[in-house]
Amino acid sequence: MRRFVLVLLLLALLGSPQRLAAQEPRKLDPVVVTATKTETPAAELGASVSVVTEDDFKTYHYETVEDALRTVPGVEIRRSGSLGKTTSVSIRGANANQVQVLVDGVRVKSPTSGQADLSDMSPDLIERIEVIRGPQSTLYGADAIGGVINIITKKGKGPISASVELGAGNYDTYSTRGGVSGSYSLFDYALGASHLESNGQFRNDDSDKNGFSARIGLSLPWDSSLAFSFRWNRTETGLPVKFISTSPPPLPIVPIIDVNNRQTSETYVMALSGKTRPVSWWESELRLGRYQNFQEFIDLPDPAETCPFPPCEFPSRFSVERREVEWLNHFHIGRWSTSSVGLEYRDEKGEVQGSTPFDATSDTKSAFFQQQLRFFERLFMSAGFRVEDNSVFGTNWTERGSLAYLIREWGTRIHGGAGSGFRAPTFNDLFFPGFSDPNLQPEKSFSWDVGVDQKLWKDRIRLGLTYFHNDFTNLISFEFISTPPFVRGVNIGKARAEGIEFVSEVDLLDTLTASLNYTYTESENLQTHRLLSREPRDRLNIGLTWRPMPRLELFSQLQWTSKQFEPIGGGAYVWNSGYTVLNAGGTYRLFQRHAFVQSVDLWARIQNLTNEDYAEVRGFPALGINALAGLRMTF
Repeated sequence: MRRFVLVLLLLALLGSPQRLAAQEPRKLDPVVVTATKTETPAAELGASVSVVTEDDFKTYHYETVEDALRTVPGVEIRRSGSLGKTTSVSIRGANANQVQVLVDGVRVKSPTSGQADLSDMSPDLIERIEVIRGPQSTLYGADAIGGVINIITKKGKGPISASVELGAGNYDTYSTRGGVSGSYSLFDYALGASHLESNGQFRNDDSDKNGFSARIGLSLPWDSSLAFSFRWNRTETGLPVKFISTSPPPLPIVPIIDVNNRQTSETYVMALSGKTRPVSWWESELRLGRYQNFQEFIDLPDPAETCPFPPCEFPSRFSVERREVEWLNHFHIGRWSTSSVGLEYRDEKGEVQGSTPFDATSDTKSAFFQQQLRFFERLFMSAGFRVEDNSVFGTNWTERGSLAYLIREWGTRIHGGAGSGFRAPTFNDLFFPGFSDPNLQPEKSFSWDVGVDQKLWKDRIRLGLTYFHNDFTNLISFEFISTPPFVRGVNIGKARAEGIEFVSEVDLLDTLTASLNYTYTESENLQTHRLLSREPRDRLNIGLTWRPMPRLELFSQLQWTSKQFEPIGGGAYVWNSGYTVLNAGGTYRLFQRHAFVQSVDLWARIQNLTNEDYAEVRGFPALGINALAGLRMTF
């Protein structure tokens, strides 16, 4: 209770109203690509959309992609410990396997695990992250039941500019980030690199993360362009929490330390796209994408404990690759109609070497159609369907429709949508020795939502309330068996997740903005009549940004999450405690425009300011209070 009171006092102090200087104009509604695959103002979409911008990364000094997503309504981030550890994402009760993650439109989920590990993504060169909540399988095929997260790379513009950023903090944390961008004649370019390292809080809890990104573009006649983007990330980390132990489950809250469990992950993402609009009524886009991930996992025998289930040395090497090609055509009739037709082909390969070797391949062919209609600048409708044929598990159809209606005189937007989705079995589900079943079928879903957004006080108050409902069937779950690995995958059970999302943002003063979003999720596994695993009922985010003077900007962010249900087998379960985390920081401009230097900023970010003892995944303690401060120079 004392901690919560302290949090409220800190927020109140940071937000103390005073007469302040003028601030830059308020941001307009963003233009979003991911929701329809065409540039569309967010207000005209029936879907629920959030956008994390490049300015957000600069204002709040996010060192990782997962930190930037923690404040998005409906989104739950789960990192298994400290910096660099495995990090998954869920949306509206849909688990990490049911959320599609893209980088410049390229899928970055592993075909073996079925999840995108956010720790494998560096924050370099990010222009914005678009988060679309709700089923998106019509546009993005398998694994988009809960929604889509699309990381979009920055395009170079104008004269050459550059930036360098250095930071240091406790836990022996050091960060370096730099970039250069610009355009010349028909060419545009942007390059970025970063390094983040930390020793963590335990022995063997260190991590070392390096990233490089590039985007090169070419403008051509007839409103045409070419663009190539490349991202590389390598993360090496210790895994201090012991996985194999003579102690029974669940994992203890205070972990047993494994001194020699290590993991290395290296990821490549490449995208080549060409666009043209030779006439006003037709535009076409061809995109080629490639995703590769190489992962090495080594858990040597622990000298302090006998081996319970030989062999106890687990060196494994995972190599996965996905290649995809997509051709889109959009046909326009004036302002009121856009018809989109898309064809896609992708092939996936996975190879595992070590104690449990296997290899697998699959290919997928798909086509989709989408129709968008706009009437009187008030009513916006879209509907579409997709057919996707996979060489392993067959053919699936999905459909989606949505609607948005604007009452501009009142500042009101009414929106809603409904659609079906499916989650494809992973290579692990289908082929992992002793665990898999090659006859597994995709999970299915049907979801819908409806909501209203309202602007008040000359748009200084922005509110939104959305109700969502998801039904899941044919879930791929675990069945306990008597031989190693003691579980196997089966199609069994149904589940549901429903709730509300409330979002608000208020410009209290020209230089003081407060935000609050709250997500309530009521979930149930209809087979066991328990909550869905690791899905909290309540999530609350409160934020304040304040510019008391032109050179200084401060922020605070409060995140509260309720307890989460953790099944441990045989009908038994435990709870992961809820937690409250307060982050704060700011930026002070030391000077501006001196010689070739445009600006020099002093910045700081303090996470877990109240030193909360918590874990986003039970048994994997998060860091205590950790601070990072540094300088940023732009040229």
